[in-house]
Amino acid sequence: MRNLLLLFGLLWLTVPMHAQEDPALKEVNIDDLGNVTDKFQESFFEALKQKAIENYDRAITALDVCIALRPKEAILYFEKGKNMALSGKTEGAEYNYLKALKLKPKQRDVMESLYEVYYAKQNFQKSIDLVKQLISFDPQYKEDLARIYIRTKEFDKALALLDELDNEMGKDTYRDQMRRQAYALSGGDLEEQAIRERIKSNPDSEQNYLNLIYVFSEQGETQKAYETAQKLLDINPKADAAHLALYKFNLDKGNIEEAVRSMDKVLRSTSIEVKAKHSVLNDFLLFVEEHPEFENELEQAVALFSEKEKIDVNQELAGYYLKNDDKEKALDYYLNAYQSEPEDFNVIKNLMILQLEALKFQETVKLAQEGQDLYPSQPIFYLISGVANNSLENYTAAIQDLEIGIDYVIEDPTMKSDFYTQLGAAYEKSGNPTKGAEYKKRATQLMQ
Repeated sequence: MRNLLLLFGLLWLTVPMHAQEDPALKEVNIDDLGNVTDKFQESFFEALKQKAIENYDRAITALDVCIALRPKEAILYFEKGKNMALSGKTEGAEYNYLKALKLKPKQRDVMESLYEVYYAKQNFQKSIDLVKQLISFDPQYKEDLARIYIRTKEFDKALALLDELDNEMGKDTYRDQMRRQAYALSGGDLEEQAIRERIKSNPDSEQNYLNLIYVFSEQGETQKAYETAQKLLDINPKADAAHLALYKFNLDKGNIEEAVRSMDKVLRSTSIEVKAKHSVLNDFLLFVEEHPEFENELEQAVALFSEKEKIDVNQELAGYYLKNDDKEKALDYYLNAYQSEPEDFNVIKNLMILQLEALKFQETVKLAQEGQDLYPSQPIFYLISGVANNSLENYTAAIQDLEIGIDYVIEDPTMKSDFYTQLGAAYEKSGNPTKGAEYKKRATQLMQ
């Protein structure tokens, strides 16, 4: 269940993270109930059977018969509560779980089921009281309690519990995410305060400065992030991670040479994660879109990143030049990308179109055929092959590709019109003007 919480968001599920698998479908030993009548036994197992096939109302009716016969058995109220919860009757479920606990206190399964009801109803105060009791069964319930405190905006209590768990069990990614969420929902003041306290107690810790830089960056406080990065460099001039903040600050301030120097240190660093380097590179690419005079610096940065991390970013650079209508450079970078990613759909498609526009018809046909082999239901490869073959006066090959590809066009009248236009040209040039005129007419009708 913990994985589901991580996947769908730390705080927004309606089921508590520690709720365990419902044991109700397991067979209950009727002998545990002592001497029972045939009617009781029949009704009890009827309830289990009806619950197993999701006939919860019938299960409840059968359990009511049992309760009339044995009104002091906690398990009957527990089973009734589970059926009511499964049928959405949370008030009734709560009543029966509480009745079961009154008859037999401190039963973990019952308490966990009651916790699910409280959490689903977002009754956080009752959840808090219950989870505090569940902690005696499993200290991990402190995470649930911290999560509820975040929901109730009691951030200090939540953070104290998370720190307590870290001290007891070591660091944990899930708890780190909860901690960051608590900091974010509190406006960041708590996190800044906590980190400053850590810096006071351990002024030589590089990580504390980096954490503070992260907080200021998240808040858009680039000046504070810059000042903190400078302090970090005073402590450790080789702290490459400080340049993540210095790069952004200098770029925003227009100190491009300083920004490029910091970017170079980031990209050369062996201690900074690839994800962070990639983020810096993408950020600089967006900057160069507005300031194309720095394209040389961008290309150098891309080359450095590719060399250091063995990661191909030719496709990103090709996309940049294509967006800026420099099709010659875009073609070169898509060719490089194709060498590394010969089966990538977008690489093949964009390279093929650029080759066609550059009048490289033979290369276009060859690449279009590769695209057809890899993606046989994608009409673009048949259309471009038809256009290129028409240009090469290979009309029979053009007709063959175009007639196959048009069957894959779905709800795209513009593309279908393009197919008809190319078919019209191919038939006309190959000596069948009647059929050529027919296809051209279809193309015109589609676009009216």
